[in-house]
Amino acid sequence: MSVTNLSENQRRLVRPVSIFAAVIAFSIGLAYFTAGSQSFPQPIIDRFPFVDAVNAGQDWLRQHFMWFTRGIATGIRYAIDTVETFLVLLAWPILVLGIALPALKFGGLRMALFCSAAVMVWGCLDLWDAAIETMTLMAVSVFIAGFLGILTGIAASQSNRFEAAIRPILDTMQTLPGFVYLLPAIFFFGIGAVPSVIAILIYALPPAARLTNLGIRQVSAETIEAAQSFGSSRLQLLFKVKLPIALPSIMMGLNQTIMMALALVVLATFIGAGGLGYEVWVGIRRLKFGQALEGGIAILLMAIVFDRITTAMSLHQQGDANRTSGAFRLLPSRFERYSWAVLIENGLDLIYQLFSLISVAYTKTIARAVQTLVGVQSRSLGSRLYRAVLDRTFLITGLTLLIVLYLIDVYLSSFGNFPSSLEFSIRKPSDAALNAMTTSTVFIGITTWIRWFVFTWMLDPLADFLIALPWWYVIALLSLAVWLSCSRGTAMVCVFGLFFIGAAGIWAIGMFSMAQILVSLLLCMMIGIPIGILAGISNTFEAIIRPILDAMQTLPAFVYLVPVLMFFGGNVVSAVIAIVIYSLPPIIRLTSLGIRGVSSEAVEASVSFGSTFRQTLFKVRIPLALPSIMMGVNQSVMMMLAMLIITPLIGGGGLGREVFVGLSQSDTGWSLQAGLGIVFFAVVLDRLTQSWSTRRQQALGLDVSA
Repeated sequence: MSVTNLSENQRRLVRPVSIFAAVIAFSIGLAYFTAGSQSFPQPIIDRFPFVDAVNAGQDWLRQHFMWFTRGIATGIRYAIDTVETFLVLLAWPILVLGIALPALKFGGLRMALFCSAAVMVWGCLDLWDAAIETMTLMAVSVFIAGFLGILTGIAASQSNRFEAAIRPILDTMQTLPGFVYLLPAIFFFGIGAVPSVIAILIYALPPAARLTNLGIRQVSAETIEAAQSFGSSRLQLLFKVKLPIALPSIMMGLNQTIMMALALVVLATFIGAGGLGYEVWVGIRRLKFGQALEGGIAILLMAIVFDRITTAMSLHQQGDANRTSGAFRLLPSRFERYSWAVLIENGLDLIYQLFSLISVAYTKTIARAVQTLVGVQSRSLGSRLYRAVLDRTFLITGLTLLIVLYLIDVYLSSFGNFPSSLEFSIRKPSDAALNAMTTSTVFIGITTWIRWFVFTWMLDPLADFLIALPWWYVIALLSLAVWLSCSRGTAMVCVFGLFFIGAAGIWAIGMFSMAQILVSLLLCMMIGIPIGILAGISNTFEAIIRPILDAMQTLPAFVYLVPVLMFFGGNVVSAVIAIVIYSLPPIIRLTSLGIRGVSSEAVEASVSFGSTFRQTLFKVRIPLALPSIMMGVNQSVMMMLAMLIITPLIGGGGLGREVFVGLSQSDTGWSLQAGLGIVFFAVVLDRLTQSWSTRRQQALGLDVSA
């Protein structure tokens, strides 16, 4: 029986007994610290067949299914060449307008202008071709991943048995570091863009499948019963009721698929993918900070553009037709008290109304022409097509504008390449600024002290302590803690995972990775929680930090390596610092959210009893915000494990380095077992932090059934 199934009185008895037993076990372990076998038994390591079995299976698959992989590679190569040729030959104004139009439709004028400016920056930084190459890989990968993910999600929503079967597969696909997928992709599909698409497809598919399944299953029973009462068949119920209602959730799944695809397409430069990731990697390898920074800025802008557009589409925010009353199209609504702002917005309204009239008249003309052509054969079909065309006024007008621009470019006046007069470079000033900072005595002193403190007082002693502990003691103590905090099943996963790490011969490496994560988590909490509390109590500070967190959360992990490498050099401490920076946004956001989410009644009651601001903060608001804070810790831990896999690029060690070793030696089994070690840590730490958050919610009397 797990602790969660005990009565309240039994829990009160079990908790102190469990704590006492844990203390006794810890004391016994320390007493026999030097007596037990500290390293994992060598015979088990020698006989462990995982690496050989994986490599043998891979060789067998390659030998017998090469015809199949070559067929897939040929199809993907054709798709990549077609899309890339189309985008390269497309004039740059057409691409800018093609991205701006959906942003205008779903996000409004401000988003359209921002997206247009962001796309223009790619050309201004002389990275247009690299951006096109990255967009090509993303377009092909996201299309395939989205198509297969939605089909998988639909199938899972219709069958509980199928959902139960694929759930552990999706869990593994989503928690296994993306870098691990690159090696088998190389082995089966060679070097270049094709294996990159395959790796991205596997890595980015789970969100689309999960959120499609979730969206369909969340359709209310009343809605389903109403459709069935009108005689809808199972297929009609799915395609005419469930899928339309689940569309926001499906679009959010595509949003997550796009962001995960962009994160991995940057890393795919290591297997010859090219694009913006190559620019960043060359900058890191040659220590050219400015070049890496330009590539990072282009990646950041691409991530923000796709994130904002797909998020707006999932929320059905139609900026031109469903604008809320009193809201401005271009300027913030707080400017309503200024006459000049009202004048500008009124002018924009007139322009909107004029284009709307022209667009509607043009679409009606096309609709009547379609109705006339089709109506000769079928009057009812012509009427339906007439209504369908009118319902897509914005789409038809936008496509017409793009076609007109294309015809002008081809037959009248070519737009040519991106204008060189608009190009600029920040490489030299960035390199100069970095050189000034890194040669500054004060800066060198600060970075040296940080490296010394983190390594001497945190990472090194903790790693030595964990590595020196007997393997059986670590497994027993950690599994006991997981059992008491979570469940028996999670404890069994913990035992199996740790035993796997030891039997694979990477025990010491795994303990070093654990030390990296624990140190990074401690630093992340020490920095992130105070900043989150300050953002929760100060609107001004929250407004300042919000765009910074937005940028940090959309920037791919690869880009964080650039400034860390330049400022701190390549070493294990730099890896920890990169992990901390990348993992800060979730804990800051959720801490601020938790502080702001405390009910005003609780705060007023505290103040009415004479509590000062500090007492209310530390005795009311922070304790009530602990569930949200712990969920922020959970999300930060997951991001730490994702970052751990790429820190070897700047000198990081642990399991992430072993993945790179396997990749460099074409040893899929070795990379996979190191990646699975990271997966086991991810599962255990995820369950632990979620359990702590749930327990705190239960202690506060909150409903956690959802």
